Amino acid sequence: MSLEGDLSRCAFPADVVLAREELGTLRRNTTSPRQDILVLRLEPGSAAAVFEKIAAAGLSRAILHVQIERAGVLELGAYDNFHPGCVVTGPGVGERLLSELLAAGVLRGFRVANAAEVPAAEPVAAPGPAREVGMLADVKSKPCSR
Repeated sequence: MSLEGDLSRCAFPADVVLAREELGTLRRNTTSPRQDILVLRLEPGSAAAVFEKIAAAGLSRAILHVQIERAGVLELGAYDNFHPGCVVTGPGVGERLLSELLAAGVLRGFRVANAAEVPAAEPVAAPGPAREVGMLADVKSKPCSR
């Protein structure tokens, strides 16, 4: 998992910090002004503590971009403070899970993305079932004021 933004107030345990620079598919998404980036180990035993620190820092304030990868594939890309239209899921996040999140009130909505809408940095599967291309999700979070 990577976080990008003003991470000066984020204090993660050393055992979950993998890198303070880009690593593999977890790339920087803002080149100017240069933002802090952290790559974190996200495992079942550490997930609650990691998300607690993320919530304390603020997804609508300090953290601009969140990416989660699994086995070298980007499974979640949430950019520009989870701005509508800037949240993309990978092949491991299907329509069923997104429907459950919508029913639980976590999402305002989602739709199947076409290949042209998926960011170029994200691996795009060959045409096939919609979930292989990805979904665009509208997460309930306030965009930053610019």
